[in-house]
Amino acid sequence: MTQQSSGKPQEQIWKESLKETATSKGIIPYLADEIERFEAEVKAFRAGQRDATVFQGLRLKQGVYGQRQPDTQMVRVKVPGGILTADALDALGVLTERFVPLKKGHVTTRENFQFHHVPLADTPELMRLIGSVGLSTREACGNTVRNVVMCPLAGVCADEAFDPTPYMAAYVRYFVRHPLTQSLPRKFKTAFSGCVDHDCVVAPLQDYALVGRIREEGGQKRKGFKIYVGGGTSIMPKLGQVLYEFVPVEDFLRVTQAVLTIFNKSDELRKNRMMARIKVLVHRIGIDKLRELVEEELKSMPPVPLKPEYMRLDGAIAERPPKSGPSASGQALPSDFLLWKSTNAQVQKQPGYYAVFVKLPLGDIQAPQFHALADIVRKYTGGAARTTQEQNLALRWAPESSLYEVWQALNASGLAEPGAHTITDVVSCPGTDSCKLGITSSMGLGRAIRQELLSMNGALEDPLVQALHIKMSGCPNGCGQHHIASIGFHGGATRGEGGNQVPAYEVFLGGNYGNGATRYGQRLAGVKVPSRRAPALVGHFLRFYVENRQEGETFNALVDRLGTKPFEAIASEYKEVGPLNRENIELYMDCDKTVLYKVERGEGECAV
Repeated sequence: MTQQSSGKPQEQIWKESLKETATSKGIIPYLADEIERFEAEVKAFRAGQRDATVFQGLRLKQGVYGQRQPDTQMVRVKVPGGILTADALDALGVLTERFVPLKKGHVTTRENFQFHHVPLADTPELMRLIGSVGLSTREACGNTVRNVVMCPLAGVCADEAFDPTPYMAAYVRYFVRHPLTQSLPRKFKTAFSGCVDHDCVVAPLQDYALVGRIREEGGQKRKGFKIYVGGGTSIMPKLGQVLYEFVPVEDFLRVTQAVLTIFNKSDELRKNRMMARIKVLVHRIGIDKLRELVEEELKSMPPVPLKPEYMRLDGAIAERPPKSGPSASGQALPSDFLLWKSTNAQVQKQPGYYAVFVKLPLGDIQAPQFHALADIVRKYTGGAARTTQEQNLALRWAPESSLYEVWQALNASGLAEPGAHTITDVVSCPGTDSCKLGITSSMGLGRAIRQELLSMNGALEDPLVQALHIKMSGCPNGCGQHHIASIGFHGGATRGEGGNQVPAYEVFLGGNYGNGATRYGQRLAGVKVPSRRAPALVGHFLRFYVENRQEGETFNALVDRLGTKPFEAIASEYKEVGPLNRENIELYMDCDKTVLYKVERGEGECAV
């Protein structure tokens, strides 16, 4: 909050927040008087006593975002590192039941939870509810340090250099409510990973990413981070560049503060908020010049101690591994369970334990499912779950002897769909369902593509087909991360005969992340495919791939070998819509919609 709105200097609020880190239930300290002040501002605004623009900036810092539907809000719950205790899951279930008309929550590609259509008057009580279990909405929106994502297998992955979780916690606690981060030129998205051989957080996609490394110095092993800066998608997609190959963990907060200081001083970025991300600064001055500026800033910057209370986890993460019993592998187990285990369960580095991935179609989760998951987490796992950038949940520390019971419990709640991280694990942003910036119903397209894929039956048994990823965004901004998909879509509009508007998508092919180098897909030139035809186009692409690949050739390798021309020729078969008449009327409607399409795009609040 600003000093004018809160009555307190921001420096004092930040120091109060840091003081609370020693005893807080969650990673982000809960400040009760902060919610009281926000509640007073909400009442004053609703009474017509506050300027709308000033109040907008205030509510965005508290994670309350305007929707395209009038008089309702999207509330974004920040989940640092994706970590959710069982109590937090229960609280989110209560939140969904009490405050959300559609009775569901949505996991985002930033590992947040979003809840839509919430009345503004209810938001303070919602914040108190989640604050009681260690969650917060503070700075989930606005030009601040946004939610910090982390590898969902941090601490249990065999590939990691070290567990980055305590350092992620320190980062979040130090920079939330920090005077420096309250009005940056634009939002600042961060990721932490400890993994060495695979990029589980898509580090080059982030504004700022810290990847764990071990360096031997004087015969001693030293922990540190390889730091990337300047990634991002939207209308100017850029891959982040390496700022430092190795920064000792003792120095990473200080280096980060220097980077944020330089970003905050970049007043030229403030002239156009749509071009104000740190990737633009890196693009303009180059990574070497940015490094020079950081080094110069560090010369005059005092130490930033990495205090133990910043890194504490016991109050924020209640992972207590249950005892591992004998395996049930000798029993006759159902084929449905064995299929699920093969795609949704991953061996941890700790013998006898598994991480279980709960596939949430398009990131949606119903109110009763929160409570079911809380029960499963308490009974069978280490006591906490993790959200993922693929819009799923990871349940860790499940003993191999309990996997069948975990599957049964998930199955009873409709949460045991196999195929986590495979082609049917489609990713989508909310699109026009709620977002002011949405152009198309990306969620509707996601559901339609899932139906198309599931109808293909035997084709999905092909391991090379299973390995593909499909992602979509309802506009070019890229919240659905379509740039890094094997097949990606972003919403737009075209016109049919008579000039009538048609919902359509740009198509991207050959993106990659995770295993192998991160790269952005190639856009198919001259093609906008009507929304209703995009699912059939996906099926055609897959058939073309299977029929034309060489032995063992991946989809991306085929795209590289043949180029985009064959795919553009296929897509051109789907782009014509014909006249607006009874036979073609559905093509003039968006997926899941029953009215004629019209672009209705409001002013978004991402750049406010």
